Amino acid sequence: MSIASDNNLLWVPRNLRDLLTVSVDWDADDSTSLGMQVINKAASQWLTGTLDDSTYFDLLDHYGIDPLRFVGEVEEHIELLMR
Repeated sequence: MSIASDNNLLWVPRNLRDLLTVSVDWDADDSTSLGMQVINKAASQWLTGTLDDSTYFDLLDHYGIDPLRFVGEVEEHIELLMR
């Protein structure tokens, strides 16, 4: 992902969910693909307030994603956009 474009404007996603989306390799097994779907749905629910922080962070941790690092990187990106 690039935050700069050819015309020197910052890249801003249409939806903040795009910053929290995860993906898997094309050859990922079914359980890994299902995990990706669960995480992406949870990101959407978390951003709309229908999933609490603790549950979202526990879910990320369950699938092997460091929640503080993952969300922290998104926060840093948003802070950069706000400057």
